[in-house]
Amino acid sequence: MIKSCVIGLSKIGRIHCESILKIKKTSLNYVFDKNYNLGRKLSQKLKCNTSRDFNNILRKKDIKLFIIASPTNTHDFYIKKLIKYKKMIYCEKPIVRNNKKLIRIIDLIQKNKIKFCVGLNRRFSKEYFSLKKRVNKKRVKYIQIISRSSNHDVNLSIRNGGLFFDKGFHFFDLACWLGNSKPKQIEVIAKSISTKDFLDRGDFSDAVVNLKLKNGVNVEMVFSRKCRLGNYEKIKIYGEKFILDSDNFSEKKELYEDFSVRHRKSYYKCLKKFIDNKNNLLLSEAIIAQKICANALNKGKKN
Repeated sequence: MIKSCVIGLSKIGRIHCESILKIKKTSLNYVFDKNYNLGRKLSQKLKCNTSRDFNNILRKKDIKLFIIASPTNTHDFYIKKLIKYKKMIYCEKPIVRNNKKLIRIIDLIQKNKIKFCVGLNRRFSKEYFSLKKRVNKKRVKYIQIISRSSNHDVNLSIRNGGLFFDKGFHFFDLACWLGNSKPKQIEVIAKSISTKDFLDRGDFSDAVVNLKLKNGVNVEMVFSRKCRLGNYEKIKIYGEKFILDSDNFSEKKELYEDFSVRHRKSYYKCLKKFIDNKNNLLLSEAIIAQKICANALNKGKKN
């Protein structure tokens, strides 16, 4: 039995707690949040432990797996601590926002032989996994990705890495995965269609991204924080004599207040795959996505 701790107890952290309880190889022994009252209430509900001091949990040798679901701007802090104590780490995307910090963290992971996973859970979502199975032996020409959310909270966006590192991360990864190639060229239009409160913080509320992959596949992406109707997400793939639409494989086609409802099962599948796997999972793929995020941000600022 792998004893575990979940760090960060907002929406995604609570989903991970549920997943840990469902996986036969794991047990949920600790939860931790900077808001101690939140941690205490959830620990009572889930019948596990918490602490005011994270180091008290960190020093427990029998707690092997740590899931980082805290805000992106805290990832660097927790990852370095966990590496020092040789813990097994599952980290929500992005790993960090600053790519210079990313290089140092990857070096530490490799030197200390840390088992590490990045939560690219959308690969395990039924609709996108179904698309992948159907395009593996087909010639893809064009991929269209649309992600519109009703979240207009600039503080939340900044805390989690901004439009590209937060929202874009999953879709840059899916583009490479579904297109079966790495990026060759990227063009971004963001500044002219962004609202002032986002721009004042160095972020964007909307963006159009064109990504050309090395194998010639063209990807068009539309990201937005301001969909009045709710959250909307779709991927369409065009090829020779075929069109695939993610909605045709989704169990839930309507608009949602929360994306995690639509992809809830994928969090469990991704975490279980990592626990069952002997090696790192999705780390190299996440590094590629991080680099695309940084490139997109730089392009957006220049336009």
